[in-house]
Amino acid sequence: MPPAKAVLSAPRDAAKGVTLREIQQALQRGEFIYYYQPKVSMVSGRISGAEALLRWRRPDGSMSYPNEFIPVAESTGFITEVTIRMLERLVVDIARIRPVETGLVVSFNASARDFEDHRFVTALFRLVDRGRLGAEEIEVEVTESAALAGKAGLVEQLLQLRNRRVALAMDDFGAGYASIDALSRLPFTSLKLDNGVVRRMHASEKDAWIVNSNIRMAHNLGFDVVAEGVETEITYRELQQAGCSHAQGYWIARPMPLEDFLVFAASGQSWPDGEIGLIHMATLDHLEWRKFLIDKLVLSKQLDLPLSEADIRRCQIAATDCRLGRWYDGPGRRLAGTAEYTGLGKAHTALHACAKHMFELAKASTAPEQLHPAIRELSKYSIRVVARLQALERVTLGWRRAHAKTSFSGVKNR
Repeated sequence: MPPAKAVLSAPRDAAKGVTLREIQQALQRGEFIYYYQPKVSMVSGRISGAEALLRWRRPDGSMSYPNEFIPVAESTGFITEVTIRMLERLVVDIARIRPVETGLVVSFNASARDFEDHRFVTALFRLVDRGRLGAEEIEVEVTESAALAGKAGLVEQLLQLRNRRVALAMDDFGAGYASIDALSRLPFTSLKLDNGVVRRMHASEKDAWIVNSNIRMAHNLGFDVVAEGVETEITYRELQQAGCSHAQGYWIARPMPLEDFLVFAASGQSWPDGEIGLIHMATLDHLEWRKFLIDKLVLSKQLDLPLSEADIRRCQIAATDCRLGRWYDGPGRRLAGTAEYTGLGKAHTALHACAKHMFELAKASTAPEQLHPAIRELSKYSIRVVARLQALERVTLGWRRAHAKTSFSGVKNR
């Protein structure tokens, strides 16, 4: 941080006339507070968390938004002091949220400047170690641009947070130029689709394609997806059908003070739920797995090359290892009890037994042609798996029609 004299004489923000001295005094007087914007699970249709958004409540009752004071705090290096001090406020707020609705995850924004030294991460770990905050209760959001422009220290500290089981979200995804390679190296657990792209998806075919492609890519990388800027029911439902995990936006609720959020969380409101998007993802997962397995095993025989350890892992021979299997034993269990779900389990188990046989043939000293009968057998079971998934889609559509009449309560404060 610059010397005190230089800091206090920092120029005013031309737009709002905010100085660093005013920000420092506001922090000391406790004028910064959090507003909370709810997030909803598109699978369960219930509130799943909230984003803590910083606000400056001035003594005269007026409210200042982050774009009015964060640039000054960022440019002077004071932002980390704000982040650390507001962690204390977050802990107090979460202690009040916890008894009202268990299992909610509260996310908050961290600046790239917060990772220039270890003070922020150290302060967060201290709160967790002292039992004042559960690592599973929070999520740290870092913007796409900050993550990609961050120095080595940022990546190192993100890894430290993940090692302590703190969830990490890449915010404003789609606004910049994040590459798949960068995403594979950074330890994020979820992507937040940029609200501008989400809002434009109805007016622009390209934006709709970008949103759907980003959801699919995130799914392949094992990330949850949160769509910001959900302002209409049609947007919500289209994102749900595309396999998006969570929604946030004015159609759900606007950011609100803690007291209002506590009432909101306790109200038991619900939104359209559904598995159809995830069933579609599971179908694509299966088809991609089947193609990879056949291609890899046939190629290894044709070139007479042993399978690498990485290839063996990616073949995911065990039924519980592939993405379809993980969905079946995870989110898909909401459909347990239906004949279609049970039938899918049996077909999927038989499929992987066939895959194991194929794998053993590929490792043995056999000619490539000897794989052909096993491939035909695998294809037979693959057709059964897809048929069972399509049957589950029909079940889900029937449930959605019934729930649309009885479950969706809507939201009063849109």
